[in-house]
Parts: sequence; structure tokens; C-alpha cells
Amino acid sequence: MRSLKNAYALIIGVDNEQKTDIFLKDANAFYDVLSDETLCGYNKKNITLLLDKEATTENIVGALDNYIEKMDENSSFLLFYSGHGGYYEGRSYLLPYLASSENLVFGKDLREKLSQMKSKRMFILFDCCHSGGFFDGNKDEIISQAVANHSPIKKASTLEGIAQEIDNEQGMVIMASSQVDERSWARGTCSIFTESLIEAFKAEHLKRKHFLVDEYVRTVETANYVFERTPEKFLEMKKIDVNQVMREKMQMPYANLQMSSDFAICYIPEELKPRISTKKFTNTVQNVEPVVSKESNIEPWERSEGNNLLLFVHGFSGESKDTFGKIPTMLQSDSNFDGWAMKPLGYSPVVQPKLGKDIWGAILDVDKIAVFLKTSITYKFKDYDRIAIVAHSLGGLVAQKAILELDETNRNRISHLIMFGTPSNGISPEVLTKQWNKKYSELSSEGQYIKSLRKEWEKTFDNKYPFKLKVAASSEDEYVSIDSCHKPFDKEYCEIVDGKHLQIVKPEDEKDDAYSLILNTLTGSKFFNQFTNKEEINLTLGKYDAVVKELLPIKDELDKRGLTQLIFALEGLERKDEIYEILNNHPMAKNNTDLMGIIGGRHKRDYLKTYSYKSSQLSSEYYNKALEISAEKEDFSQIYYHAINLAFLSIVTDPEGGESMMLKYAKQALEATEQCRDNVWKYATVAEASMYIGNMEKAKEFYIKASEDAPIREKISMHTNAYAGYVALTNKEDDEFTQFLKAQLLS
Repeated sequence: MRSLKNAYALIIGVDNEQKTDIFLKDANAFYDVLSDETLCGYNKKNITLLLDKEATTENIVGALDNYIEKMDENSSFLLFYSGHGGYYEGRSYLLPYLASSENLVFGKDLREKLSQMKSKRMFILFDCCHSGGFFDGNKDEIISQAVANHSPIKKASTLEGIAQEIDNEQGMVIMASSQVDERSWARGTCSIFTESLIEAFKAEHLKRKHFLVDEYVRTVETANYVFERTPEKFLEMKKIDVNQVMREKMQMPYANLQMSSDFAICYIPEELKPRISTKKFTNTVQNVEPVVSKESNIEPWERSEGNNLLLFVHGFSGESKDTFGKIPTMLQSDSNFDGWAMKPLGYSPVVQPKLGKDIWGAILDVDKIAVFLKTSITYKFKDYDRIAIVAHSLGGLVAQKAILELDETNRNRISHLIMFGTPSNGISPEVLTKQWNKKYSELSSEGQYIKSLRKEWEKTFDNKYPFKLKVAASSEDEYVSIDSCHKPFDKEYCEIVDGKHLQIVKPEDEKDDAYSLILNTLTGSKFFNQFTNKEEINLTLGKYDAVVKELLPIKDELDKRGLTQLIFALEGLERKDEIYEILNNHPMAKNNTDLMGIIGGRHKRDYLKTYSYKSSQLSSEYYNKALEISAEKEDFSQIYYHAINLAFLSIVTDPEGGESMMLKYAKQALEATEQCRDNVWKYATVAEASMYIGNMEKAKEFYIKASEDAPIREKISMHTNAYAGYVALTNKEDDEFTQFLKAQLLS
């Protein structure tokens, strides 16, 4: 049978109040699944189980010391505690058997023991009422009665965060069963948190998948599952639906979310082993990932010195180390920020997200990261007088939610909030239905979550903010509309910047819009767009008359970019005759298939955002015209460029009836590539066309070639087309090929 020879665990179940045996049942149940060779595969010799009378301070410390001696740098360690906790004389504690003020297990002492372990792969789990209080630190009413003749332990008046005391920020994953002001509920033989944990360790979440990468259950997917299942079990137990949650106190787990690596914690069950794929995907991790040291986790631009903190909160598709590009480094070299510390929030980029089509995470992720941000502001960053937050994408929703949950004292420490590409007003129901099959319906602009957030925000601030606010939308954002970014806020707080969704916070230099906006907002200067011209802004805002009035009289002097803007404005006014007059006669535009492709691409992106029939028709119209001209000229690189986009549009806009046209254009694109030199886009075209005609091995071969030297922006673009086209063609969102695409193009 299988056995994890280098995985160690300490399981503790203790109830000093002698009111229930649920803590012992939790510990026993967790031990049973962990030690089962057909399930998790821990060696029983490497598990210490301490129940009730055995769970003394001496035995707990002794077990930790034993593991310190046994473990090496390749070991993993799991601590599960089901019992009571509290706060005594300025320190957080866990409550052992026969507890008194002299023998508590304090968080600081626990951290010291954990820091002596050579392994940094640690999974720390607490299951008890108000357990989030170990992390959060708000007021609590935990009363821990002394047993027999031992000294009583006083009621906690404030509950400091034990996580702040034991978290070493080196990949340690810490989870608690509930928030500070919540109870941990039980049904049947276990608490619902422990039930959820056991299901995750039994790989219930992996049973939904047809193909598995390897034979391990990992930390991040476990945390995701427990965050999802615990509230669901609460709702089932209370027999209420999610719409009643506002009237009931939900049990929501807590995690520190500083998962700098996603490491294996146990085996999958034996029954799932046949599902492990025999395919080896490039850049897909097959074994336990190494955990990096604290020093290597720290970004080169981070600094702690100063009274003020500039905090960067990335979106769910990004990472703290690169989401904001050069911005932190450029700010660091600016003397105006000598008094500012700078840090990323530091949560895992794999909390839930996927790039490309699945760029969004669930509302559950917004909530759990918002709690993490709120707690960090309150405790980890408590020594900073002012905190400025710069957020991207869903990171902006996280920031708004966290600010609302702060108490007034800590909310007044927020000095600035700057958000880029944040869907503050949600996503339109039509887009959610057509693009994500209602998968993220919680993000709907008409859904309860967004409506509640907006109502609470308006009630709290009424457009009178105790901090400086700037809300930036992009003129080229593929995912978030201007309306969603700007609508909840007065015009004085709204700006337009240049760039696509994932690029708007990656400036090339100090003149770019994003950097200028951050700099000017933090220094109090007026923001002037350095890159986005007024015509682009007017187009974005739908002020087509202003653009036509400005550019039409000088159309003969315009370059390609100016002509593109003029054509977009004329389209907005439905003046098609003038558009074709420009395309047919203007020296710069006449028979310019590249320009037609740019316009076709603009409408294609708009279609993918809005699923507007008009946008799909306009996109097809321009690509078709460009393809016709390219064919006459025998310009083969332009032929495959336009043909592959038409193949994509054929199947995505009409999955039921567009297959024949898709095949026609895919074959035309393939034939054209045979006449062209090798390059990234030729490889990508061959790959996509091969996928459409059913030659999946060739598609994989050429996606690998295309991705070898392609920058991430190009790879994301390839993935967006490939994923959307494949799903429209096969109606399969998660199979071996989509896993291949993700591993090859998004790693």
C-alpha cells in the first residue's frame, strides 16, 4: 500500500468545558482519513493523536519537539486542533487539557516551535467557535473555564490574531473554521468545517474532473473546497437559501492566503488513480513544488520603512510580483515617496482564477480575500499612519469590500483608493449568460451581491469619502465596460486610461496613463492623460459627434490611428457610406487590409464583451472585405490572419450552424500558411485551424511551437481564441485539451 514517508501530523482534540465530545469526534475522524492507506496515505507512525486528557501542554510541546528532531527540509507538517482558544495578558493561546494561566499554549511559543522545523511546508488547521478570532483580533466572548483546582482564565476582552504570531510568510497555510464573530457549527458526528476538510482530503473536489495531473491533493485546492463547502453545509443545516444569508450569521472559514506555493499534503484515493493523465504537459508540475524562502518571496521593490504604506492589490488573474509591472520600481525612485513603505497584499494568485475566458473568480474569493485585507490593515499593518491602496480588476472589489468592513478608526487610516479595470457595477446578465454560461452569475450587475455592495457603499459614504478616490476604466478593456467601472461613482472620481485589461497597469515609462494617474493622485497633482488622446476618450464615452467634428475635416491628413478613430465614430453614428468612401478612396486606407483587420478585431472584442449581434456582423463584414482584397493581392499572411478570425467568428457566434463555414475558413487559413515564413502567429494559426478541422495532435504540436518564444500578452490572446473556439465547438469546458491549453499558454 502507499505511504507518505516524510509527511508528519499532530492532531489535537480537547474540551476543557466538558460540554460536548464534538472536539474529540473531529480529531478522531480526521485521524482516520489521514491514516487510511487507501485514502491519504499518512504513515500512522508519523501521526500523533492527542485526545482530551492526553492533550496537555507537556504532550503538545513534546510532540512538536519530536517532529523538530525527525523532520528534514523535504518533510511536510500538518497541525489540526479542535478545541477552545482565547486571549490572556496580551497573548493569544490554544487551550490544552487542565488549562491554567501557567500552562497555556501561546501563539508566540507555537511559532517558535514551528520555526525550528526544517520543513516550511506547513498546513495549520483550527476548528473551534470564533476560531477566526485567532487571526482577526476583534472583540470576542470566549470564556475558558478552569478545570478542578487550577486558576481560572479570564474572559477575553480583545482577541489578538494568533496568525500574526505564528505566520512566517514562507508558504505556511493557516485556516480557521469561522470568523471572529461567528460560531462553528456541527451536525451529526463532526463539525461542518471538519466535514468539509475530510471531504477535501478524500479528494471529493477532484472527482468532478475527468483527468488528473498527478496523485496528490494540494493546499490551495483544499482551501478553495473548504471555503466553498462550509458555507454550503451551513445553509443546508439551517435550511435557508443564500438570499437569506443577510438575516442569518453565515459560518465562513478564514485563511491567511499567503500561499506562496501550492504543495502536496496527501495522496488522492486509490480509486482515482486511473484518472491520472498519461499526457505530460509542458510547464505542468507533476511533483511536490519546492517552497521558496521568505527572502525570495519578498519583491525587490518592497520596503517597510516609513509612516505611510502603499499597498498593491492584484486581480485574481495576476500575481503580486508582476501585475503592476514597473510601477512600484518607478515610484520607489521618486523622492516624493521617500516616506512611503510599499508592499503587495501577498495572497496567492491561485485562489480560484483562470486567465482568458475564465478571468473571473467567484464572489466567495472576493469575500475571503477582503477579510484577509481587512485583517492585514488592522493588525499586520497597524503601525502605518496612512494606507493607500492601488487595486486592479477584482482586486478593486476586494478593496471596496474590505474598506466597508473596517471599523471607523481603521477606515480613517485609508488615505487613497485607486482602482483600474474594476467591475464595480458588475457584469451585464447577457454577457454572463453567453460567455460564462451563468457560471459567475453572482457578478451580475442585477445580482444581489453587487446590488448589496453598491447599497452599502452609498449608505456608508454618500459620495463623501474620507480618502482620495480615483476609478480608472480602459478604452480597450476586453472584459470590463466603462459603465461597470464608472457608473457607481461621480464623474469627478472617474478617469480613462489606455490599454487592455491585463496591460493597463503595466506602463512602459513615466508618461503612461496608469503611472501618471497613481503619481498625481498620491501627490495631489492634476491628472492629464499622457497617452490616450481626447478622440479615444470621446469614442470610449460614446461622444461620436465630437470625434467626427474634430477629425472628418482633416481626414486627408490623418495617419492610420486617426483614420481608425474616425471610422469608429462614423460607425457609432451609422454613417456607413462615408466609412466605405474612406476605405475605398483614402490614400492611407484604400485597400489597407491591415486597417480593416484592426477594425474587425475591435468589433470582435466588443462582441466577446457584449455578445452584440451588431458587433459580430460588423466584425465579419470587415474581415470578409479584408480577406477578399488579400486574396486578390495573394497576400498570404493577410489571408491566414483574416481567414482564421472568420473561422473563429463562425463557430463562436453560431455553434449550432456555423461549423461548415468554420471548416471552409480554417482550411483556407491553413493553405495560406504554407506560403509564409515561420513566425509565432503562423504557428498559432496552424494550431487553431488544426483544432477546428479535428487534428488535435497537430494543434497541440503547433501551440507548443507558438508558445515557445511568445510573450505572455500574445499567449493570452492565443488562449482566448483557442479556448472560446474549442468550447463553442465541443461544449467541453474542462477536459484534457483545455488543460493542455492552460498549461501551455498560461503558465
